Amino acid sequence: MKFDIPEGVELPETYKAYTTEADGKRTLDVTGWETPEMVGGLKSSLSSERGHNAEWKKYGTPAEVDAKFADLTEKAKGNGKGADDAQAKLDAMKNEYEGRLTGANDKISKMMQRGASSDMKAELAKAGFIPDAIDDIASSAMGRLQFHDDGTVKVMTSDGKPMIGSGSDHGATLADLAKELATSKSYAVRDAGKGGGGKPAGSQGGTPDKPTVTRAAFDAMSQYERATHAKSGGTVKD
Repeated sequence: MKFDIPEGVELPETYKAYTTEADGKRTLDVTGWETPEMVGGLKSSLSSERGHNAEWKKYGTPAEVDAKFADLTEKAKGNGKGADDAQAKLDAMKNEYEGRLTGANDKISKMMQRGASSDMKAELAKAGFIPDAIDDIASSAMGRLQFHDDGTVKVMTSDGKPMIGSGSDHGATLADLAKELATSKSYAVRDAGKGGGGKPAGSQGGTPDKPTVTRAAFDAMSQYERATHAKSGGTVKD
């Protein structure tokens, strides 16, 4: 997988070793990368930079923008109507740019959230969650996710600390989080023949599509989780 790097975009150090330049064009080659979080983060980072560059283009090249701001800033230092007009123009330019930039960042943030949610659902499915439970559990799990500056996902523990896992930086991946949730919410996981007796952790029996939980576990569920458990044909053991 290759990406063309827009002019003026500076990549994080992590990616610079994978860039090549030919005919005045820079290209990033991530072929063979196996970590979806890294590729997803890179896409988000490039999209962010494109958004930032697009907002500046209406004012000219970076050098022209710097010169324009410098000129207006210098004129605003004086007194009288000329200084007031320069300050007004300077304020207007800053406000317009900041407003547009905020809008662009909001769009990028939502895109990152959607991408992470989709990836989280895929990992929950791999972990064996029943289809009816995946959307609700993925939505809840989003509260455990933060994003690094380069857009990659950072998984947190339930008490807000970085979660340790199988990632290249020793941080947890979405797959690690899905496995943890499969243990803590075993009522929503199909029996895949795991663990002693062939039942997922916390399971007290039942058939593959009809898990059984203890009364204590059922009482600790939310209303939605109880409904999901019942819909899957699950039972409660006193």
